[in-house]
Amino acid sequence: MADFEEQLNLLVKSGNKIYSPVDIGILGHDITTSQWINDVEIFYNNYLEKHPLGPRMRTLLIHRSENVVGELLSCLQSIKNDRSFMDKMNGIQSVNVPKYQARTLPEYDVFISHASKDKKALVEELYQSLKTLGISIFYDKESLEWGDKWKDKIIDGTQKAEFAIIVISENFFDREWTENELNEFLNRQNRNGQKLILPILHNITAEQLKEKYPSVADIQGIPSDKYSCDQIALLFAKQLIKRLKSV
Repeated sequence: MADFEEQLNLLVKSGNKIYSPVDIGILGHDITTSQWINDVEIFYNNYLEKHPLGPRMRTLLIHRSENVVGELLSCLQSIKNDRSFMDKMNGIQSVNVPKYQARTLPEYDVFISHASKDKKALVEELYQSLKTLGISIFYDKESLEWGDKWKDKIIDGTQKAEFAIIVISENFFDREWTENELNEFLNRQNRNGQKLILPILHNITAEQLKEKYPSVADIQGIPSDKYSCDQIALLFAKQLIKRLKSV
């Protein structure tokens, strides 16, 4: 069954095809028009009685005046533009967050921590795969702007991300800022007791990870050679959905 918005769009589209403001004709002789009005009445009875335009539509459907198609189309178009009503009918709920709490909400779904040398081989493609899914990402190449104090911006990003995908490779080892980022996320995860770090082992073994970062070795990671970037993005989306459902 088509959802509310899809049904509404179909009604508007089909109504525009039959609507002629110059010569609407006699409704009783126009089966297509009559059928469309009947479809609108069914849609109205199912969804629109409580909309502010509901009483007007009820009157139009009862009297079916000569220009009823144009009038009903105008109502349907106005309802399409009523975003709060559309969101409600589509099951999208808005949450009003007090200003004092809004500052603590995550600004990014994920922070990608990586060594610059791994951008071309993996990170760029992963970023695009995540972006395609509509995921909000802190990625230095896109998030840092001209004139930013980049160290402050990165630290701020580590505090405002729901998750951290850590691409750990030999290029990651012993780099000041990759390890600073990792430490920030480890501290946050230990402090909050909530899953945060999602490691990707890129061309290294679990043994190498354990030797270099024992505190990360007991966190379940995935090897980059076993999953495509699209698959990793989908795995991340599942983690994000679980988190949102638990809130």
